[in-house]
Amino acid sequence: MADDPLEILRIATSPTRLQILKLLRQGFDHPEDLAKKMKIRRQAVDKQLSELFDWGLVDRSAVFAPTGRPRIVYRVTLRGGDLVDLLERAAKDYKASFRGDFEQELEGLEAKLAAGEIAEEMYFKKRKEIEARYQWVVGP
Repeated sequence: MADDPLEILRIATSPTRLQILKLLRQGFDHPEDLAKKMKIRRQAVDKQLSELFDWGLVDRSAVFAPTGRPRIVYRVTLRGGDLVDLLERAAKDYKASFRGDFEQELEGLEAKLAAGEIAEEMYFKKRKEIEARYQWVVGP
């Protein structure tokens, strides 16, 4: 569905494509080298690079060695780099908002305990539930 503005998320948030974009932000690279770094098959990298190229997120060029055949290398485009930066900022902001929700829920729970509205056993049970729900934000 080309008119869906969220289609770009599907395109860029594939773990393989996102890893390729992040690696290519460090400089240009050959598909074989990317495959080795990512520990996946070269064919998988070629397929993803082709799609990223078609979407304008990577560019390719030939590097001519003094002897032998030229090598095709890829680099992230300005648009591709901007997209990765945008996604990273959005994920960071989203996670921060969840952390705020976590802290607010804990404060509310502690206020109920302090006011005598819930028993200590219930407090610990609810706290454990809250911590489990927000585990990905709080960490281990």
